[in-house]
Amino acid sequence: TTPAAEWGVVTDPTRGTAASVGQRRVRPLEDLMRDDKVVLAKLRREEVLALQLYTGPMFVKYNAVLRGFPAGHVQGLAGNRYATTLHAVSSGLLKL
Repeated sequence: TTPAAEWGVVTDPTRGTAASVGQRRVRPLEDLMRDDKVVLAKLRREEVLALQLYTGPMFVKYNAVLRGFPAGHVQGLAGNRYATTLHAVSSGLLKL
């Protein structure tokens, strides 16, 4: 998968449904925004999107940024540090 494909999976309900195979279940953003925990924590849409990306295949790329390894994954980042997304992940986790 690619970052662009994963963005589509979490922002487009049709693509999210198509990606929900095996053990992976992608809940539509609108459903997540109504979840009691999301409402109680007052999470913003951006935080929910970032957290949903973090819990999917993008976890590998984000962890390569945060940990600086494995070397092959770090090189594959091509300098992309995902700063905004990781900030939203951190912000959302702090609220939870």
